[in-house]
Amino acid sequence: MCKNTSLWRSYQTISFKAGQHPVYHSFAILTAFNPRSIVLNSLDNQKRNKILEKELAMLTESYFPVSCCASDGRWEEAGYIVDIRAEQAYLLAKKWQQNAIYWVEANQLYLVPVLLKGFEKQRLGEFSAFFSIPK
Repeated sequence: MCKNTSLWRSYQTISFKAGQHPVYHSFAILTAFNPRSIVLNSLDNQKRNKILEKELAMLTESYFPVSCCASDGRWEEAGYIVDIRAEQAYLLAKKWQQNAIYWVEANQLYLVPVLLKGFEKQRLGEFSAFFSIPK
């Protein structure tokens, strides 16, 4: 199996955890962790995400932290739920060298390729099925 196909499949088995439920009709889930899915050390990933957060703060006040996790627990990345246009989200993801982003519209979760070639936007299901608020 091609490495990109394996990555694409792993992106489909996702769960999100945040301290609050998003109230936006549509939003992006963005991270600056692990550019091109190359695993960086924790300190570098945290620095990248802090810079991304500063960029988001200049674009909108409507964002908050989210944890993005593989459903089998193999990996976890910090990110942000952001109320911005899809085009803005795509450009930010490209800038931060992300292979794909998650887009939510009307409670439908989509996986959207950014740097990965040969893949199309894919509907994963109802966002609420992928989201939880930790106790």
